[in-house]
Parts: sequence; structure tokens; C-alpha cells
Amino acid sequence: MFKYSKEEIQKITKTNMDAWNEVMPLHQLAAKSKLDKEFSKKGFSVIPENELIELNNIGFRAKNIIHLACNNGIELLSLKNLGAGTCLGVDISEEAIKEAKERADKCNIAVDFIQSDVYELSEYFNNQFDIVYFTIGALCWMPDLEKLWMTANRLLKENGIIFIHELHPFALIFAGDENKENPLQIKYPYFTSEPEIYNDSLDYVGKSKEKGKTKINFTHTVSDIIQSLLLCNFKIINFMEYPTDISTIFTSIERLKLSLPLSFIMIAQKS
Repeated sequence: MFKYSKEEIQKITKTNMDAWNEVMPLHQLAAKSKLDKEFSKKGFSVIPENELIELNNIGFRAKNIIHLACNNGIELLSLKNLGAGTCLGVDISEEAIKEAKERADKCNIAVDFIQSDVYELSEYFNNQFDIVYFTIGALCWMPDLEKLWMTANRLLKENGIIFIHELHPFALIFAGDENKENPLQIKYPYFTSEPEIYNDSLDYVGKSKEKGKTKINFTHTVSDIIQSLLLCNFKIINFMEYPTDISTIFTSIERLKLSLPLSFIMIAQKS
């Protein structure tokens, strides 16, 4: 498991924040108008069916939810449209939060958003939430899982829930859509002790190929996620794996219908 000091996390966050602020205008150019139009429809949601089933199982309606690393907030806006209680989205990118706030206001959806490093969220929010929510592409930006779960622990009320719907770490060994002719090429290690530092494009929405600012990414194994949750006084109450690509980078593998694990849902409860 990766472990970092507060000062190291701040440097990593600043690096990734600059990269996300750079790419968000490209994402908005490709999708903002369409998303604004969709969310103007009453009750619109982007939540996939398998996730909604599990959210219903834990009873998310009327519950207070904080979405960490929320990006432009479309999942949280969806949960509010589906009946969630008080909702707060948090992201490091000012540009992402600006888009989320504008859409919430424009579409009259009562969700609040703030820009913050999730590791440094104010103690004002302690013990306020029933659910801490993570969606695709969040955990890979988190340098220290134990510190992340301890933050989640203080945000949650007694018996509160962490809900994670993420890319399966196993899928990250494959080339995927980087190699359309052989997407099952084993290109990367599953176990790694070093973060990935790169300058490739972050524009997974508009698919522009321009390189961007430096980014620092972390591959957490399934055992890393489970073990760190247990160490931080959470109990795992559900873990499900799916052959569904929710990342848009393994679509070619999903089309092969080999039933490989491409995504997962994990639910943990504060002890």
C-alpha cells in the first residue's frame, strides 16, 4: 500500500489539480451542452442499473451523501434527482466544480459543490453524512488509502456507509483500447510499489490526443482496498465484480464477452 506524509499528499494533489484544470475545458467542449440538456429533464440520471440496485439495497433515498472526487458532479446530481437527501460534491479541480455548480443552478437541482483536497476537508463536515460515495476514476488519484478512509470515517455518521463503484484493478494489466488489435495484451503489472507519472492526454471525453501537464496515478489492488478499509474500522458488507467497462478504456475487452472483471462495487460500513 502507498503511504505518504501530509506534505507529500499536498504536492501530489497540486500536480493533479493543475492537470485536471487544464483538461476540463476540453471535456466541457465535448459534452457540456449535451449534459445541460439532459439534466434539464426532470429526474434524469446517469446511474447504471447495477449500481442503482445496490444503492436501493442500502437505502440511499433521503440519505445525506458526500461524493468525494466528484469531477463535474453528474452522478451526484443524478442521485439527488432520484431522491437523495442533502448532497455535497467535493473535487480538487476548480474547473470541474465550476461546471457542477453551474449545472446544478441551471437545472434547479439542490446539490452543493466545493473545491477541496479530500484529505483536507474541514472538520465542519464531520459526522454529517450517511454515505461517502466514490465513482469511476476516483481511487487512482488517491495516494494514501488509509488516510482517505480515515477522512471518510470522520465524515460519516454512526453506521455510515462507504459506497464504491470503480474500475477493477485487474483490468489495468491489459492494454485495452490502447491496442485495438490485441486488447488482452498484458502490458502493466498488477502489483506495483511506485506511482505512474505521465503526461498523456486526460481527455477521455473528447478523445483529443494532445499531451498535457504531469499527472500522478496510483494502482491500488483489491487487497489494498479491502485491507486498508479494515484497518480504518470499516467492515465489508458487500463486494461484487462485473464484466462491464465503466471506464471507456476497456470497451474492446468488454466486446469480446470473455466475462473478465472490469468493474466492481464495494460497500463498507463504519464500525
